[in-house]
Amino acid sequence: MYKTILMHCNDKRRIQNLLLPAVELSEKYQAHLTALSVVPPIAIFTSVDGSVMTVDAHCQLYREENPAMREAFEESVRGRGFTAEWRDDDARALPVIECVLPYARAADLIVASPTDPMWLGSGQLDIADQLVLESGRPVLIIPNTEPHGSVGERVLVAWNGRREAARAAFDALPMLQRAKAVKVVWVNPQSEDAAPGDVPTADICSALARHGVRCEGTDQIKPRANVGETLLECARDIAADLLVMGCYGHARLREFVFGGASRHVLQHMSIPILMSH
Repeated sequence: MYKTILMHCNDKRRIQNLLLPAVELSEKYQAHLTALSVVPPIAIFTSVDGSVMTVDAHCQLYREENPAMREAFEESVRGRGFTAEWRDDDARALPVIECVLPYARAADLIVASPTDPMWLGSGQLDIADQLVLESGRPVLIIPNTEPHGSVGERVLVAWNGRREAARAAFDALPMLQRAKAVKVVWVNPQSEDAAPGDVPTADICSALARHGVRCEGTDQIKPRANVGETLLECARDIAADLLVMGCYGHARLREFVFGGASRHVLQHMSIPILMSH
């Protein structure tokens, strides 16, 4: 059961995208909702002559827009049947992720926005991918498109028997137990190596069923193009409003390297994705 939900607020343009599912889930599970806003670090540049220049303009803009995000949050949670709080923090000289992680690791579920290639602040402020890899908690990533209301009515679970997939499936249990329809799909690039008649989703479906999840498994599906694209197509085919999947990748020297399926889904997502690592 999700009892503490953390929502990372970083962009007033997308605050409603996060609020709709975060408030719905907090009400559904009677969870405490914390909205966290972190002022980004001051940018420091070294010029060709060796002099150091500090740029605080983007920090100032963020501070100016922060009250609008807080107002939207407070309006959305007013009179609701769950507890909620707004938290402000300042990254100062640290990356934003370093400020968010202590809050994230104390939450049952994190709600965040994916990167936005059209937004200049995305490189510093959109950290959903980093939260997946570093927090140890499930992250519900909400698309940058139109706001989504209900999340988890019809769910597609990506399964391949690996550790990350297992983490995601069981991290999603509270939503799977309440879903109207759950489909578990195995998309395997090496599907030709499987023994005929194998049903690789049978064991996970049985395990989920023991938790009260009504789910349907599939035989192996051979990717039409790549695994990520095939998962998104499967989600569209069943009109899913949530995709649950493991995130494959690692962090090295602050560079985050993702597997092909994870990278493709994050770049082309149109429905919320619950990811675990």
